[in-house]
Amino acid sequence: MLEIVGDSHIIALIDAVPHLRKKSQFQSRHGEIRMAQLGHGYHFLQPFFASIDGNIEFTQDVAKNIFQKLNADGLPYIEKNDARRFVFVFGFYPSFCINAEHWLAHTTAIWDSQRQFVTQAAFTAIIDEALKQPMMFFEHLLDMNVRFSVASCCPVPASYHRIARKMNLVDNELALIYSRFLRYAADKFDRLEIPYHLPPAEIYDKNGAMWDLFAKSPGDYHANSAYGRLMLTKILQDLDQLS
Repeated sequence: MLEIVGDSHIIALIDAVPHLRKKSQFQSRHGEIRMAQLGHGYHFLQPFFASIDGNIEFTQDVAKNIFQKLNADGLPYIEKNDARRFVFVFGFYPSFCINAEHWLAHTTAIWDSQRQFVTQAAFTAIIDEALKQPMMFFEHLLDMNVRFSVASCCPVPASYHRIARKMNLVDNELALIYSRFLRYAADKFDRLEIPYHLPPAEIYDKNGAMWDLFAKSPGDYHANSAYGRLMLTKILQDLDQLS
């Protein structure tokens, strides 16, 4: 069985399922596919799991209840050498880092002279804080010999900061934050030999932002089902190469 679970960015993937079913593309060599949203991105910046009797359980009420419903006929927790394969759609997205209110007086964009520049070393410390809880979770699963991978969420749409009136940000600043976060997180996963899924190349513009046509709606940094079809297809193809 394959279980794909995550934060609100999994909705674009779930919305793509009917389209892939019509084309007989919603299938996996790992067996039945189950998908669910366990919470929002900020839930995974806080403690969200615990090791209980050698198993990993989600501890936040929403995530715990949904995971139990998803596995109503099986285990409501993750065990050592779990028979399932998992894809986690959380942690691999700078939800904390792209909060515009965090960048009122500071910036990572050296081309903005109106705010205090934050060095890459300082920004790395911010990323480490954002990754702290998810990385603890992933490292526990590695110790338990659980088969899993991590899927990146979508990039921020190119016009997001203007349409959402985040006017303290400058053009291409969010794309820079996203790409730096992605590279740094991917390096961590590489060192730990954790497989991961990056967005397909065709959804990026030349600056590393997402083309607006893939945005869920104007001013929203979530993606739509067109993005979801491309990303879910890529995830399933990637997984077919994994044991």
